[in-house]
Amino acid sequence: MTMPRSKQYSTQSFKKKELIDDPYSMKQAPKGLLQCPECHAEFYRKRWSFPAMSSLRVRKSTGAGAKTPPKKILIPQSFLCPACRKLRDGYAEGFLKIHWPNWGVHKTEVLGLIHNEEHQAARNNPLERVMTIRTRPDGADIETTTEHFAQRLGKHLERAFKGSIEYRWSHKDKCVRIAWQGPPAPTRRVRLAKTSKSKSSMRR
Repeated sequence: MTMPRSKQYSTQSFKKKELIDDPYSMKQAPKGLLQCPECHAEFYRKRWSFPAMSSLRVRKSTGAGAKTPPKKILIPQSFLCPACRKLRDGYAEGFLKIHWPNWGVHKTEVLGLIHNEEHQAARNNPLERVMTIRTRPDGADIETTTEHFAQRLGKHLERAFKGSIEYRWSHKDKCVRIAWQGPPAPTRRVRLAKTSKSKSSMRR
C-alpha cells in the first residue's frame, strides 16, 4: 500500500497558479488616464507609473509636436491607486521579520538597505511600498504592499549580510511571511583578549 504524497509548494508553483485574486487589482479599472490623488502615480495602458514616465507615453500617443492639433487629449481621472488603498486600509501582503542578536550594530545599515530598495522599486512599480517598520531590541517587523516586494527585500538582506531565511506562503490569500535570521556576532574580540592575557603572563 502506497502512502499519498504531500504537496510541496514553491515560489514557482505560486507564480503559475494564484489561489485567490488580489482584492485590490485593476481588472475593472475605468478606461483612459487615471491619477492617484495621494501619491500622484498615473495608470495608463494597464500600468502604474509616476507622471515623469506617463507624460512621455501620452505625448507619443497624442502626437505632440505635430502641426495639426491632436485628435484626443487624455485628461487624468482621479482614482486611488491600489498601494494607497492598502495603506489606508492597513492591508499588507508581505510580512518580513528580522531577527539579529547583533541588531544594534547593524540597525542603520539594514534600514538604509530597506529604504534604498523601496526607492529603487518605486521607479519600476510605484505599487511596491513599505507600509510599516516596527523596530525591536533584536530586530524589526516590516510590512509591504505586495508579497513580491517582501521577497525581494528578504533576498537582498540574505545577499548583503548572509544569515538564513525562511518563506511561508498563505494558501487562503496572497500573503507571504518571511523570517530572516542574521549571522552570529564574530568572536574576534574574545580571542584577542585571550592572546593579550597570554602575552602578559609570559612577560612576568
